[in-house]
Amino acid sequence: MKTRFEKTSLLALATMMAAGLPSQVMAQEAEAADDADSGIIVVTARNREENIQSVPLAITAFSEEDIARQSIQELDDVARFTPGFSFEDFSGGFAQPTIRGQATARVTALESNVSAFYDGIYIPRSWAVDLGTANLQRIEVVKGPQSARYGRNAFSGAINYLPKKAVLDGEISGEIEATVGIDERRDIGAFINFAVSDNFALAASYDYSTYDGSWENSHPFANADIPGPSTEGNVGGWENQSISVSAIAELSPGFTIEASYNYFDVQNEARASNYLAEQTGDGNCGNARSIFFAPATLPLICGELPAPGETTTNDPRGYGAQAETGIFRFNANLEITDSLTVDYTFGNVNGDVDIATSGEPDPINCGTLVGPPTFDALCNFQNAPIGDIDYDTHELRIVFDNGGPIRGAIGGFLSDGVDNFRFNSLSLPVITDANNIVTVPGTPVPVGGAFQPGPFGITLQDATTTTEVVSIFGEIQWTSGDGATRIGAEGRYSETEVTTDDNRRTLTLNDTFKVFTPRITVEHDLTDESLIFATAARGAKAGGFNATAIDPANRVFGPEFNWTYELGTKNTLADGRITLNASVFYTDWSDIQINSPDPDSPNPNAVNITLNLGDATVYGIELAGRFQATDNLSFDATFSHTEAEYSSGTVDARYARDPGVTSDPPCDDIVCNSNGDIGGNEVERQAPTQVSFGAQWDAPLGDAGDYFIRTDLTWQSDFFADSGNTGVIPSRFLVNGRAGVTVENVDVSIWVRNAFDKKYVSNAFVVLLPFGNTYGEFFGERRSFGVTTKVRF
Repeated sequence: MKTRFEKTSLLALATMMAAGLPSQVMAQEAEAADDADSGIIVVTARNREENIQSVPLAITAFSEEDIARQSIQELDDVARFTPGFSFEDFSGGFAQPTIRGQATARVTALESNVSAFYDGIYIPRSWAVDLGTANLQRIEVVKGPQSARYGRNAFSGAINYLPKKAVLDGEISGEIEATVGIDERRDIGAFINFAVSDNFALAASYDYSTYDGSWENSHPFANADIPGPSTEGNVGGWENQSISVSAIAELSPGFTIEASYNYFDVQNEARASNYLAEQTGDGNCGNARSIFFAPATLPLICGELPAPGETTTNDPRGYGAQAETGIFRFNANLEITDSLTVDYTFGNVNGDVDIATSGEPDPINCGTLVGPPTFDALCNFQNAPIGDIDYDTHELRIVFDNGGPIRGAIGGFLSDGVDNFRFNSLSLPVITDANNIVTVPGTPVPVGGAFQPGPFGITLQDATTTTEVVSIFGEIQWTSGDGATRIGAEGRYSETEVTTDDNRRTLTLNDTFKVFTPRITVEHDLTDESLIFATAARGAKAGGFNATAIDPANRVFGPEFNWTYELGTKNTLADGRITLNASVFYTDWSDIQINSPDPDSPNPNAVNITLNLGDATVYGIELAGRFQATDNLSFDATFSHTEAEYSSGTVDARYARDPGVTSDPPCDDIVCNSNGDIGGNEVERQAPTQVSFGAQWDAPLGDAGDYFIRTDLTWQSDFFADSGNTGVIPSRFLVNGRAGVTVENVDVSIWVRNAFDKKYVSNAFVVLLPFGNTYGEFFGERRSFGVTTKVRF
């Protein structure tokens, strides 16, 4: 990959369960900065610092040390060690985090069922949620609906990145870190904190990472000199950098202000992938049918999707996320009295994105999607999303806590943002010579409002969306006289006004969605080390618009909702050497937003719109534990199993579509229902079972320092790629390892990811269209290893 600098299990689970104690989803236990020997993380999921074992929420948290020792570098890694959480990348454009089986049904949805935050500031688009792990002190994943506390679209849970920033203790401190690895992996980063006085501090960081990717590209022009963004050399590489500055000032006792700015420049190549198309005869089940008068083909894939080979074939003109994101945060905290605090936070998120991936089953010769017999073969690219965002948020929170039986908070939230979004389908000539390469999009030429650098460019969507959110929220908690029992209630009322201008049709749509999301929590301390709790919470995800719907009544689709009921326990035993946590939950999920042909169109193959067509039920169990077996040896493990099933009568009408050439729908009433009924099917794109197991040895290195050795094993079950439950993504078992030494202020570690070089399908999507179905499968990263050195001062 050419840089711009150059150009300018299971055993651990059995042990844990044999202990006979249940276990709630917990943080990966690690040393907190202020309690290095406790093995307990301090989290801020409830807007205040708390020991994670005392919080009646299902939280998984990763400290800075966890992130390093478990070789976590992206959300896919976070998902491997977080029970009940999965993540799909899709080359970055429509990244989809999933919590507790509630996968976003529409892969192309701009917002997912999981909210993401950076230092408490909401990240409004899915292409910006996977920010990496540079300069982080902690990552928190909170499971279950968080709409009452976090607000917008925290439907099934929330992710919060907590960066390192200015602190008042010390004078000058910081670190410099560098990594060298195979496939041209090179990282450099630095963080410095400078306490100007006892009341004022500044901090700054810079991180740069470049990587050629772990998959060899067999395309004959993989190493062509392509101007502009591309996927050059191997596949799956990147060149990313981030910058942060922050400041904190204590203006007077009890009055503190903070300000920070974080900038992310992401230049990702396309992910290693493979596309399977009905037209090429890749299907193996369903109704046989003729497409464009070619021999009859089977439209669907049943069973496991094909495993990757030794190499992948990607058109080098395609690329993953080319994005820039800036996040500004300002916070003022005033302690009016010992029991009354006022907190104000302002945030701004702005950025832009450009992604162009090839969906060709034959990226060398092309022509499957646009080509014979009518045209010369063309190579098709999906250039989406393209656009930019600019969102402001304001939150005022007043907290009352005098140490008595009643504690509470009230507040208000305002958000105002603009999103420009385009989706282009671009078709370019086949590459026959390194000198005839046409870039995507290169230097775009505006034609009728669309970006068309080659023939047959079509703008599928061009919209400007303005979103204004007004919320009021409150919470109250009662504590019994002995302090052992607490009952809490939270609630948020939100009015979200959405205005969308369809720039292709000069059509403006506007609506206001009003929702109330409560949460009730009851918790009781069985002992000082054992907590049980029960919660009932409602989640809500915003609705949106269908500009192409024939009936005006269908031009607006409503929010989707869930009610989740959870029972959990957290336990710290044997003087802190054992933690065992568990959670069981049940979710009633309603009004699921599903892609569907327009029911009012006389053409059964009408363009997809979104309707609230589905319901589902979800239930499951999540376990986690840690055992300090000796002073040197420790084990940790997690397990989750989720049953997510569509309710009777739920219809995915794409399976009932007229294929356009024959009268038969793709389903044959054997492998799937020809009327589109998916009732009783598993919710797609989420692994029901996940397991992780880690073992770590820590010991002194004579009088010179310390050393550690760690291995991590993760496994997840197979799962369905589609709501028809035909295509299956196979299970996977992965192994990471890391070993390191610390001598005074220097850390040196060697690491390996995917140690046995497992080649696997990580995720996939299915596009069902009248003129042919397409399956896009994406491959996980292959084996990589390297050396990392950190110097602290």
